[in-house]
Amino acid sequence: MKILVNDFKSEHENYKNIFRNYGYEENELILLDSFQETKSFIVNQLEKNKLHIDAIITNESSKLFVDSLQASNLERFKNGLETSYSKGNFRINSIPLILYSKNETRENIGIEGFQAVIKKNTIGQHDFFISKFEEIIKNWRKELITDLENLEILNKNTLNFHESSFYKTYYKNAITKNSETVYLLKTKIVSKEFINLPTPLLLDWLILGRDEIEKTITEFNSTYNNHVKYDRKNNERTILHDFFNQNKMILLRDAFIDLEYEKNLYDLNQKTNEECDYILKTEFPEFLKTTFFEVKKEDVTFYVKKRTKRPQLSSNYLSHLEQVWRYKEYSENRDNQPEFESKLGYETSNFDHILLAGRKEEKLEMNDKFSGDLNRMFNGIEVVTYEELEELNIDYYNKFKRLKIETK
Repeated sequence: MKILVNDFKSEHENYKNIFRNYGYEENELILLDSFQETKSFIVNQLEKNKLHIDAIITNESSKLFVDSLQASNLERFKNGLETSYSKGNFRINSIPLILYSKNETRENIGIEGFQAVIKKNTIGQHDFFISKFEEIIKNWRKELITDLENLEILNKNTLNFHESSFYKTYYKNAITKNSETVYLLKTKIVSKEFINLPTPLLLDWLILGRDEIEKTITEFNSTYNNHVKYDRKNNERTILHDFFNQNKMILLRDAFIDLEYEKNLYDLNQKTNEECDYILKTEFPEFLKTTFFEVKKEDVTFYVKKRTKRPQLSSNYLSHLEQVWRYKEYSENRDNQPEFESKLGYETSNFDHILLAGRKEEKLEMNDKFSGDLNRMFNGIEVVTYEELEELNIDYYNKFKRLKIETK
């Protein structure tokens, strides 16, 4: 899920908190603070680069001296586009647009072009906002299913579609030759390009099932709780890495688009190299985090001498943190950007650095010291336990269930 937000910078943290409380991750939110930035994003990232987002949320600032958000102009601009996004498969003007504002009256805003107009709740729960938001996402998905039914390709294999007998004997004559009529009268979501020649729609909600996600999460739980004893032959690479490599969803979820495994990154000035276990990639590196993700064992002990006045970080934990710290230093060195770009395919200075290790019970036990020590000694590194990674995936699963559209 990728959500584009056009609102004041002072509101950005609120969006993170609201969506986090309903199982969304920070890397699903693209936060901008002006009409001009949002328009540029739509033109460059969607229209030009053909990337995918699921919805746009905007506030309004029409009553202020400087109307920086320009909700009305955004609505007119977006809805006036007849070009495509998401690998050229969908119409930009079909992207759901939500007006989310504190103002009760909107005499300066034409609301007919928005899929919803919702008043901001500044305190308490945001159940209505999220339920309405998710309802709109589901409505878009239902309309896409209807489009596919009208094109008579729902549940058909669109891989190498132009070579299929269905395309040659029926679709090309019945649909492609009448594509303008089909576009105007029989479809609302798919683009002209897609109507002329359908391509595979690689969207999680279309290709994944709830049972598949649930099974993967159950297997992850079993992997870190019930695996064979670690030894020279059975180690974090053969047990943990093998699981993640075969079940990328556990690391990617809705937050990332792909990953690189043990990518060797050279620091030419120092004649050294770094090789993080996983680098989690995003479609929007300028706006969302690319994450260095190091995997250590679930039996890592965080602290020793816990019952004394001064509990100490264990040597193993300290060593793991220093390893991730080296990745942080490497990624923040601008001299390494050409190497990073050549290996990952894009340039960015927008990073997260995560260590997966240990158990949540000990993290909570040492809660008073845990974050303080981390921020003091390794500021910018996040430590995620195995239970916390499982919880992230349970949130993903619950959100997937809420938004799932069953096809025939």
